[in-house]
Amino acid sequence: MRTYSELIEVMTQQQRIKRSIVSKKVAKIAARKRAITAKKPPTKKKIDQAVQRQVRKKALTIVDKSHVYHSAAAATKAQIEKKATKLEKKKGKIWAKKLRPTIAQKMKDDFRKRTKMGKTPGQPKPTGFADESGESTSDED
Repeated sequence: MRTYSELIEVMTQQQRIKRSIVSKKVAKIAARKRAITAKKPPTKKKIDQAVQRQVRKKALTIVDKSHVYHSAAAATKAQIEKKATKLEKKKGKIWAKKLRPTIAQKMKDDFRKRTKMGKTPGQPKPTGFADESGESTSDED
């Protein structure tokens, strides 16, 4: 993926203005879609995608022992990715099987946290801060 400075060198002034306008329009649509998706529970497809991302991340971490991947040249990145792909093919299914339950549980917990927003049934609504003695400091008296 190109960096911002590389894009500026390639694009003309008019292209940059057009890209800015388009990205502003698309950003609102994307934000709305993200908000709608956040209200839905994680699907099997989303869980599988998250598992695949974690497997790939684990393979890259193991292969990139000197931690130079993000700042490496294109040839070095390609070499690291090639090794990671080979390792992922060899161990990917085993890692996916081990990672799936924890990732699925985390996604479900995050969904519950987003939708509940900290509410628990039967608990009184917090009205103020409690001091050390446990008494509320709100001004309801």
